[in-house]
Amino acid sequence: MGEIIEIREELDSHTFRIGFTVTGEERIVSVDSDKIHLFRSAELTASRPMACPFLRETGTEKCVCSVHTTRPGLCRQYSCYRLLVLDSGSNRIGKVTDASRYFTTNDPNLRRLWNQKIAEAEIADEMTWEIFVEETLVRAGYRVVR
Repeated sequence: MGEIIEIREELDSHTFRIGFTVTGEERIVSVDSDKIHLFRSAELTASRPMACPFLRETGTEKCVCSVHTTRPGLCRQYSCYRLLVLDSGSNRIGKVTDASRYFTTNDPNLRRLWNQKIAEAEIADEMTWEIFVEETLVRAGYRVVR
């Protein structure tokens, strides 16, 4: 979501004006009071620069939205993913479920590509696997959000 949501202005220490890079739409969000301590940590954004600027790790290898209560409608429609695959028109056409390698799509061409080039790849390291998947899909004309 880091490619999609950007912080445009910090209104106070826990309230922000955000923008959607795809639509130009803007919203105001506030960090949930029970997640302020998590929000102060920038470890996730340092290791995953494409992550949503409000996503934070809980310390148990689980991530949470730090603005869950005030999250915009686009985020409410969003379901967790590890990799999101977009077509040339920025339409969501596939995803790898969060914390897995489970891939879903209804697009027959994308499914064929996945089965031929990615499904059987024997890459143990998770970050290396993500990079491999992204590079393979980008070469085929898709856009990947991690």
